[in-house]
Amino acid sequence: MKKTVDERQELELMKIERAGFWVLFFALTADILLKVLFFQVPVQELIGEHIAFFAGCITIIAGCTKRGLWTYYSVPCLRDYLVHSLAATVIFTILFAAAMALRGVRHLAGITLAFAVFIFLLMFGVLAAMGEYTKRKQRKLDDTYGDD
Repeated sequence: MKKTVDERQELELMKIERAGFWVLFFALTADILLKVLFFQVPVQELIGEHIAFFAGCITIIAGCTKRGLWTYYSVPCLRDYLVHSLAATVIFTILFAAAMALRGVRHLAGITLAFAVFIFLLMFGVLAAMGEYTKRKQRKLDDTYGDD
């Protein structure tokens, strides 16, 4: 198929597509979280949403790590792992605590603290592993293509 756009238009289309992907990604994330945490929709009824969500996640993660990419504004490092892990922990812990409070769970503080510790350790571990893999892949690509 012959392209009908020039390089500038192609770049603009890619920016629009990227923005559209992130809008869909966060809308789907919010949909799943709200349904499961606040409306008690069984996870089994959300199989399609989960498949779409994980397909997007895996595509982005695999594509970035395969090419040794991290983000536009940072490189993989301990500071990034800590900041992103803490941010995710705060967000998910607030959602978890609100959902548990609405359900009238007893011992909310202890359960929430345990959840927060678990989420932080999980996020930090995953980010550190992916960051180290990404750095190794970037060094390998730099050696292959002679980038300095």
